[in-house]
Amino acid sequence: MRELFETRSEYYKNSRRVPITVYQPKVKTENSRIAVLAMHGGDYLSFPPMVELAKRGFITAGANPNGGGGMFGPRADHWSRMQDVASVVEFMKNYPGVEKLVLMGHSNGGCLMSSYQYIAENGVDRFRTPDRFFPVPEMPKLPKADGLMLLDANYGIMDMLAMDPAVVGHEDGWTRIPELDIYNPENGYKKDASEYSQEFITRFQKAQVKYYQDLIDYCKERYELIQKGKGRFVDDEPILLPGSGGGSSSNKLFIQDTRLLGRTKEAHPLLHGDGSITNEVIVTKRLRSDSPASNRYRGGSTTTTVLSMLSDERKFGDFGYDSSYMWGEDMNFNPMSTRANVQGITVPLLCEGNTASHEFINTEMTYNVAKSEDKSIVFLYGAHHMFLPEKKAEAFPGEFGDTLNAFVDYMADWLTEGNRF
Repeated sequence: MRELFETRSEYYKNSRRVPITVYQPKVKTENSRIAVLAMHGGDYLSFPPMVELAKRGFITAGANPNGGGGMFGPRADHWSRMQDVASVVEFMKNYPGVEKLVLMGHSNGGCLMSSYQYIAENGVDRFRTPDRFFPVPEMPKLPKADGLMLLDANYGIMDMLAMDPAVVGHEDGWTRIPELDIYNPENGYKKDASEYSQEFITRFQKAQVKYYQDLIDYCKERYELIQKGKGRFVDDEPILLPGSGGGSSSNKLFIQDTRLLGRTKEAHPLLHGDGSITNEVIVTKRLRSDSPASNRYRGGSTTTTVLSMLSDERKFGDFGYDSSYMWGEDMNFNPMSTRANVQGITVPLLCEGNTASHEFINTEMTYNVAKSEDKSIVFLYGAHHMFLPEKKAEAFPGEFGDTLNAFVDYMADWLTEGNRF
């Protein structure tokens, strides 16, 4: 049994008013020279893997950038969020006893932290393209971290993946296009057992991108009217999106049909709840589920704004995905693309995926293109997106074991392996 240390926590707000909670063992250990910082668009002041890692002797911190992010939260410019992260990186690099700082990015936080480290190492020239609606501002040089851990990082296009192209217009969620309806049995829907035809899959994926692109065009038209003083408001406008609820449970198509984005192309290390590791092609353990209905306002829909959509615009070509891979996004345009970002990141990198989660295929895609000469990949058997066992998917009670602590122990070993840090 690994020794666990009693910890204490401290709360701060830095010069940018970013809240930070620092965890550390009450008695410093050899591991305490390494700090780990977790950030995301939401509240990560007490993110469990980060809190548990402090019990292994590390100094850890969770911090919340201002304004959240994406269409599911208040508008917050990506470049401003980068400076929020920089302010906490600077804070932690100067924290007493800290010699090395490793970034921890989970889910959307993986997109955020990979974007930060990419910009810290390379600057923002990649994003200065003439087709970007709002130009990238001048950015001060950002302090680099010494390592990066991407934990079940998402695809960086989650707004689009949650949209329902079967919804007609933005006025209500009742009127639907049968040929694009994921709940139409003629398209392959079956409660908890959907298997869509390839024809429908392709049709839906193309329609989803068109729905998104039409929305961006609409936002550009509304922005021009706002600028001329002819908008509904002087500064911005709200938009209601029926069928586009927030969170991974609102993803469309691949959460109903788990054959999609359901297995890796290659064999990889698979960490089990008892700490053992096997090497195999990773097959999802996630359960089939339905997205909230588009005619539900709470959970099934979301509100965004014209400026939010244009600030976080994504670009697509011939987009699609199959059982193991996703293609057709302009990843270099997207500052939240882990796959694009890791191609410019040189520090030690750990890519981790949870096999009962919707995001785990992004782990393999990201790892395979990573530039770092010191990169590792591991999958956590039976864990859902928050690192706990997906008990409803177990063949017998306790099959998946203690997934959270097994992974935290793995992280501790990775952080202290050899002369990595």
